[in-house]
Amino acid sequence: MSNPSDLLHAELRPYLRGYPTASVCAAMTWRGALHVEGLRGKGTPPATDALFSLGALTEVFTAALLSVMAERGDVRLDEPLGNLIPTSLLNDEVAQRITLEQLATHTSGLPHLPPNLGAAPANPDDPFGHYSASLFGEFLRSYHPRQPPPHPSSESFLGMGVLGHALSRRMALNYGHLMRDVLCKPMGLGDTTARVTEELAPRLLQGHTARGKPVPPWTFPALPGGGAMHSTVGDVMRFLETNLGRGETSFTKALYRMQAPRVKAGRFQRGLGWNVSQVRGKDVVWRSSVMGGYVGFMGLSVAADAAVVILSDHGWSLFSALRGRVPLEAPGLALMSRFLPP
Repeated sequence: MSNPSDLLHAELRPYLRGYPTASVCAAMTWRGALHVEGLRGKGTPPATDALFSLGALTEVFTAALLSVMAERGDVRLDEPLGNLIPTSLLNDEVAQRITLEQLATHTSGLPHLPPNLGAAPANPDDPFGHYSASLFGEFLRSYHPRQPPPHPSSESFLGMGVLGHALSRRMALNYGHLMRDVLCKPMGLGDTTARVTEELAPRLLQGHTARGKPVPPWTFPALPGGGAMHSTVGDVMRFLETNLGRGETSFTKALYRMQAPRVKAGRFQRGLGWNVSQVRGKDVVWRSSVMGGYVGFMGLSVAADAAVVILSDHGWSLFSALRGRVPLEAPGLALMSRFLPP
């Protein structure tokens, strides 16, 4: 294995060339050896304890919440939504049969975005900020799927928002407090939060467009389970190491359960919240995100005893967006493949 810093710089060189003003934080672990670094193409690299919005990486944390709660006996993976959301809100019998597992594997049949997202005047700088609890309630009351689940796996931001909402209802706690009490505090993730506190705010890097123009923060008042979490590479790595079986052992079984491939989704499979790819005959679980002026990647392989997290404060270029390529996904998966046994 090469020097970790050289490896990181080699794989991220094209990204740093393409996004020279992006502040990037990365962490890698292999067989218990940890390497953390801040990088930047031009200018001063960021501090490694910088806070980023996780965007769609939040979905893995929401699925982890589900798996841990299932392990504790608070919910079942096959539990239908009709058991968690009252009939006054979700009255369609087919919709009531959607299970928590189907939400976590994107097989619920829910659309990617709420159909009534445009029902109220939106702020283009914060596209979900206007989507209130009352609009979300209107969607649930009007949702009448034609076919019962499961459906072919198809990415649903809304589905992960519904999952976060259902888990919150079961425990009678809002999403942020539930995440803090069940996952973050017991796992020692002191910098991982749905709401950036005054104490954490000075470390938060603002999101930017691909060209470096600042982007106001995105908020998710009704659908935090889809994108509201913030964290540092150190905290995300602590979460990933717990997934590898190190760290807080009471979580090991629940986090291993998430990694098992459950459904086919095009070129990869899905576990609970995770994508699962076969690389040289070994499972690599991973998730990437591009949302609200940030991009991110996290991945791990139990077979290699390795994990990678890369976070950046710049969104994607039009070229990347048109090609559907999340900028940090390729270097993240390339780094993961370097750690796998030949």
